[in-house]
Amino acid sequence: MNKLSLRLLLAALFLSLSLHAQPLRLAHVFSDHAVFQQEAQLPVWGWGQPGQPVKVTLGGQTVQTKVQTDGSWRVTLRTWKADGKQYTLTVQSGRDNLRVNDIVLGEVWLCSGQSNMEMPVSGFGFQEVEGGTDAIMDAAETAKDLRVFNIKTGKCTAPQADVEATWAYSNGEITAWTSAVAYFFGKRLTKTLGVPVGLIVNAWGGSRIEPWMTRKAIDGAGLTQEELDAVYAVQEKEDSWPETPELIWNGRVKPVAGYAARGIIWYQGCSNMNQTHCYDKLQKAMVELWRKEWNSSLPFIFTLLAPYEHGDANGRWRPAFVENQLHTEEILDQSWAVCTETLGSLTTIHPAKKREVADMMVQRALQNVYGVNPGVSLELPRLKDVVYAEDGLVKVTLTQVWSNLMSISARDIVGFELAGEDRVFHLAQAQVDWDGETILVCCPDVPRPVAVRYGWRNWMDANLQKSNGIPVPPFRSDDW
Repeated sequence: MNKLSLRLLLAALFLSLSLHAQPLRLAHVFSDHAVFQQEAQLPVWGWGQPGQPVKVTLGGQTVQTKVQTDGSWRVTLRTWKADGKQYTLTVQSGRDNLRVNDIVLGEVWLCSGQSNMEMPVSGFGFQEVEGGTDAIMDAAETAKDLRVFNIKTGKCTAPQADVEATWAYSNGEITAWTSAVAYFFGKRLTKTLGVPVGLIVNAWGGSRIEPWMTRKAIDGAGLTQEELDAVYAVQEKEDSWPETPELIWNGRVKPVAGYAARGIIWYQGCSNMNQTHCYDKLQKAMVELWRKEWNSSLPFIFTLLAPYEHGDANGRWRPAFVENQLHTEEILDQSWAVCTETLGSLTTIHPAKKREVADMMVQRALQNVYGVNPGVSLELPRLKDVVYAEDGLVKVTLTQVWSNLMSISARDIVGFELAGEDRVFHLAQAQVDWDGETILVCCPDVPRPVAVRYGWRNWMDANLQKSNGIPVPPFRSDDW
């Protein structure tokens, strides 16, 4: 036997011995204080000695299987309606026994994105979260009913089987370092539904959308060759990990993929703002990939980027990107956008009003996922019609208004611009017409307008909203 054959034989023997010596264990996402999705098929998985039987029990329900040759095992339980009780998950294989205590049934949500989702209740340095201190002080009120699985471990070039994290009560200490958007979302949800809520928080500042999905998903997203080349070109840059496809998927998503959940809330986009023509396709591809791992109709609630100067307050790329983000609703079922047009900041890319963002996400979840408040109009207004009068007055009609349009804080309406044949836009005056659904726009510098825009700058103090507080997203009548 030559040296190479001997090495291969020893490696195979070592692998075999390692598998057979592997102790019984569960994936970390099945830890004490976990929230299991109520009324759902619940996959439970772990590792053990190949060939050994495994018995999994929860609330009197028992399922059995055998450990596969690769050392892994997996079963599926069926959960029931949340009942306020605490349960124990037991796993037995040979002489090994595992117990996971203090499990409750409720609602589980996946909370992902980049820094605006990552930003904790305690804020980033000198960037505070409005109401953050009070939230930390009041966290004990719902600590046992709002539980968090904070994923902090990193990026990997190959899919990982597990992730280092555990479930925890959202007490003051945990809350301080939990995503503010996720926390406020979960707190309002548990109070409204009256059941425990579990948050799997998995966010990474500065990340593009590509690391959250596989290369196969990107290649199948329907991008042009030029767009694909641009996606993969970022890997050639130094320190390109926040942009490299698959890295976060492998290290932080795949290890918990399939853990029964109700839906996704997503706050990301700043790092992809150059993709004003294809981000919607990438976002659709990512969600479809996640749905293959969880379930085919997993609800997806996402946030449109808020106004910010981005190096040039008068630049136009932020609203163009929002326009493309919003298109996701049209090409992906069970997806809903929330608009932050009135919540932005000129001086920080991390708006302080995280509770307001979370509240809009909760409203979407309650209505579209849980069927609560079905009569409330949460749809974002879209441009329906523009009429140009001979006297220079422009009448703009929007869809999905349902009730009167208005400005926030009873100020004059800000954010409209008009352009003539020269295609130069000028700030315009605007007011809501008597019907509450039409906006009248005019500008002395544009006597014969041919195009109208609203909120079409990186930073603009745009303030138009529906009477129920839903902001109007940027729109334009032109395609220049």
